[in-house]
Amino acid sequence: MSDPVTTPGPAHQKIDTSVPHSARIWNYWLGGKDNYPVDEQAGDAYTAVFPGIVTIARSSRAFLRRNITHLVAEAGIRQFLDVGTGLPTADNTHEVAQRIAPETRIVYVDNDPMVLAHARALLTSTPEGATAYIDSD
Repeated sequence: MSDPVTTPGPAHQKIDTSVPHSARIWNYWLGGKDNYPVDEQAGDAYTAVFPGIVTIARSSRAFLRRNITHLVAEAGIRQFLDVGTGLPTADNTHEVAQRIAPETRIVYVDNDPMVLAHARALLTSTPEGATAYIDSD
């Protein structure tokens, strides 16, 4: 089943949406929808200084897709540990892996309260596989 699992971790902090956050900025650069105007402004300011960052973010996601695809389809891997998960966005590890092999199991690990809140809502799995997350550093 795909019931997320959590373990006790660092004390949860209040999520402040008035301050830019690196995970939401990265989500913005990837074309995600889980960010706020303050994150877009910060992301745009960063891009003005380093224009290649959006290409790097998207290339990094493409690299993840290619590697997970290879590991599942060619190497037969069916279990993944994704440490430093970041915000769930398009083509997360479990989505890529379970498209190829629905029985694949993935555990995400992060200690960011905002990432964990999104994980609870968005990291779902196929009926055959499992997707879980752990609140840890």
